[in-house]
Amino acid sequence: MKLPNRKSESRYFSSLFLYSSTLTAVIVLAVTYMLYVNFVHIEQKKIFSYSEESLSQISSSADAMLENAKMAIAQILLDRDMPKVFYQSETDPVETKTITDRINLIGSMPFLHSVYLYNGKLDLYYTSTIGLQKSAYFGDQGIVEIMKDYKSDMNLKPITRTIKNASTVGNMDYNVYSFIYYETSGSGRGSAIILNISDTWMKKAIATMDKSQSGGIIILDSDGVLVSSIYKEQMLSDLSHQAFVQDILHAGEKSGHFTGDVDGVKSLVTYASSDALNWKFVRYTPYEVALKEVDKMRSRTLLICFILIGLGLSLAYLTSRRLNRPFAEMLKKLGVQDQAIRENSYKAKQEFLKQWVIEGGSFPPSVLQKRFESHEIKLNFQEEVRVLLLKMDRYKDICRQFEWNDRGLLRFGMMNIALEIMSRHAPCEAVDSGDDHVILLFHKPQIEELEHDIAQIRHEIKKYLKFSVTSAVSRVGEDVTQCPGCYSEALEISRFRVFAGWEAHLDADQTSEAMKRSYRYPIQKEELLTDALMLGKMEEVKLLCQFILDSTEGYSYKDLNLTVLRLFFSINMVVDTLEKASGYSFGIPFNEMFAHLTELERLSDISDRFMEMFQQIEEKLGEKKSAKYEELIRKIYGIIDAEYRKEDLCLDHIADILNMSPVYLGRLIKKHTSKSVTDYINEVRIEKAAEMLEGSERLISEISSETGFASTSYFGRVFKKIHGITPNEYRQKMRAAASNL
Repeated sequence: MKLPNRKSESRYFSSLFLYSSTLTAVIVLAVTYMLYVNFVHIEQKKIFSYSEESLSQISSSADAMLENAKMAIAQILLDRDMPKVFYQSETDPVETKTITDRINLIGSMPFLHSVYLYNGKLDLYYTSTIGLQKSAYFGDQGIVEIMKDYKSDMNLKPITRTIKNASTVGNMDYNVYSFIYYETSGSGRGSAIILNISDTWMKKAIATMDKSQSGGIIILDSDGVLVSSIYKEQMLSDLSHQAFVQDILHAGEKSGHFTGDVDGVKSLVTYASSDALNWKFVRYTPYEVALKEVDKMRSRTLLICFILIGLGLSLAYLTSRRLNRPFAEMLKKLGVQDQAIRENSYKAKQEFLKQWVIEGGSFPPSVLQKRFESHEIKLNFQEEVRVLLLKMDRYKDICRQFEWNDRGLLRFGMMNIALEIMSRHAPCEAVDSGDDHVILLFHKPQIEELEHDIAQIRHEIKKYLKFSVTSAVSRVGEDVTQCPGCYSEALEISRFRVFAGWEAHLDADQTSEAMKRSYRYPIQKEELLTDALMLGKMEEVKLLCQFILDSTEGYSYKDLNLTVLRLFFSINMVVDTLEKASGYSFGIPFNEMFAHLTELERLSDISDRFMEMFQQIEEKLGEKKSAKYEELIRKIYGIIDAEYRKEDLCLDHIADILNMSPVYLGRLIKKHTSKSVTDYINEVRIEKAAEMLEGSERLISEISSETGFASTSYFGRVFKKIHGITPNEYRQKMRAAASNL
């Protein structure tokens, strides 16, 4: 029975309180959410109601503007004199003056920008501002264009437009709503009354109702064109492309409200309609602004809610800990006992498997089967079995990096990864060898599955444990009693890593031929190697050593081991002989080196270690030769310093004194000093001559003879070659330098 872990034990009672607190919190949050939704609905309803009321008042103002326009047109039609202008065939100055006065009187009405009377027969405009003008010269060409195609069925429909300012004083244009009353007269062009009402009328109505800092009120015509707004620059803007305008234009109801985007901002939109003007009155308020107070109330409510939830959870946790303490103590004791039982069971299982598989313990089949049952070993007693051995690469580096206990954890991780992957196909068991490898006992899967699983195991170990392994698989055993033999075979196969290298996969098919072959040690090569080593021919020694090591490839690990051992001791004997003969120590720690050689995991590493040893021997031999040559050079320099005055001092003379060949001696001096003997003799003689020139008054010819030169002229040439000046110039230079001091 698996007991609860410590974490779950300590929360049996606290869970009950936590669930209660969570339920309370959910209820509080749900109520808060419902209240918030209700408040939002109330606030929206309030805003929509206020917007509908304000739009209704603006619509009434627009209808009043239409009624005023109708009254003004009726006043013109009922006037005794003004209708005459429509039927004149020629102008009468007296009547024109009368009509102009009457138009000016009507034009003085509030918000009326201007009044035009149009005579189609004469193509003349009578205005309240500039009097009588032909259409071609009329300043308001916008109305001229409209009148060209105007029909009577468009009477009294407002036309939103801009009148250009013809004044030279300012350049301000006027936005107006033009109301036209048009009548035809027979087959000719008709006549019309044109009232231009300033947009100030509607702007004042909008400004009265639109006092907010955000949102706004706009008026649209049936095509979605902006008719009026408190922002002048928006006049006559086409807003039909915006989604909220499309919703309004295609709405089946004359008034309503909805939530939509206005200029990319989520807003509450309310609209109303005027059938007489065919206008849409729209008010929009940004959603964020409209619900600002509701959001503040929501934030305060949520803060209080979370504080209460936090306090409740804290109280529940403290209470549960107090109530849970006795029960937790009891479970803790049971958990400790259970853990101890499990650890002992795992250790006992590993000890049995190690004793049976690795140490080759002998158990009768009946006893073995009982031990399998007692340790819950999952292997089937009668099925075929194989052994997979996973060996750590670079084990010495791992030993330096990790302590013994930590290396046990690494092997435990290797076993877990291998068991998780291999157990997908068949029962298996893992064994910790306590050294550089772990063992996996498993029933024979398909060969393709086995290769795939082993590759995955090696990949996962490298990924998670950060080191590589070499795998070795034994042949198939008839049943589990063959496991010890299969392990021995897998262990022997794994030793072929020395040839295959790190991260290799090895099996019996790859190594069986190598184990059968008989290796013949190349004794002649060894003799050549020892002779070359005695003579100091290190390049030849290295080539012969590499040949002997490479000759072991394709043979067993035992053959390589014996070859390395024999080669090592042969080299040791030669070095020992050289040291005794010369009295010179090479300083090579052969005992430590041999121990290190046995721990190397690859043939290339063994070869490198031999090459390092040869390099050390070569350096020591070089040091010995260098010391010998330095002593010889010192003797030569001593002879020259003692006999430089003799004219017959030369290479042959020195060679006779040293009992050496002049040619060999000359080459030796040239090699170690980069100078010939003659050059060095001349340098010594000139140096002595320079001292005499500087410190005495002797003649140059005497000095030349004193320093071993046969003639004064030759002395002068050699002196100038070395010092760059003649002997006489040198003496004068030295005297001048001395006098300056």
